[in-house]
Amino acid sequence: MEDFLKALIEDGYKRNTIDTYRRVLRYFHAFLSFYNYDLLNFDEEKLYGYFSARYKTEKSFRTAMSAIQHYLRFKGIKRRLKFVPPETSQFQEFKPIKEEEISKFKEALKRLKSSELQTALLMILTLGLSPSEIGKLKVNSYGSFMGIPVLEEKKIKRFVIDEEVNGRLKKIREEKLPIAPLLNVRPSTVKVTFHRVLKQLKLDFKVSDLKDRYVAELLKLGLPIDIVVEYSGRSLERVSYINRVLTLRSKAEVIEKTLKEKG
Repeated sequence: MEDFLKALIEDGYKRNTIDTYRRVLRYFHAFLSFYNYDLLNFDEEKLYGYFSARYKTEKSFRTAMSAIQHYLRFKGIKRRLKFVPPETSQFQEFKPIKEEEISKFKEALKRLKSSELQTALLMILTLGLSPSEIGKLKVNSYGSFMGIPVLEEKKIKRFVIDEEVNGRLKKIREEKLPIAPLLNVRPSTVKVTFHRVLKQLKLDFKVSDLKDRYVAELLKLGLPIDIVVEYSGRSLERVSYINRVLTLRSKAEVIEKTLKEKG
């Protein structure tokens, strides 16, 4: 990297531009290191997602991609990168869901006649899986990793940390063929029922909130951030943000408790 930056100086690039390129390339190398990629082999979609979280305007994103492409060309690597950032939703603040709301939702599920529909909604609630993700799972997607129950189907990975869901999945595995769909229920039905139950209970959380809740649960168990990213389907930036929120909140609680005790 330093050879590249020296070449820029020799070519007459301004100091501000060189400093910008240095920051971009440090972030780029952090991306490669985190995902265990190298300069020749990296997933461009992950690169765009990784950079769009930090370079939020089209102009800054273009500058970052230009710096990376210029660097790759310097290294003799021909690769054309996209210069327009992917569409990103508006930043969503982490909103913890109260345990009484989770309990209320679980209680309402007992009134559903279909056991498999109940299971699907519990998987949304406790694993942060979307209806479409649930629809992709097969019976043999459920297994174990180092003795820990997991769901794994291509890019979908979850530690099954809820005992009720784990018990239901064990029963399904005993009753169905390995290649059969895990649940015989349409994603559209799951989605409609999920929103109907929310409306009946006057709850306002979304699937994305439940994905964040699952991330928080894994972080509270002490799992490292990279493992949480792999087994939650959330981006590194999102997981890191939630981790910061949880850490700051726990520090605030400790400080408050200490001051109250002294008072």
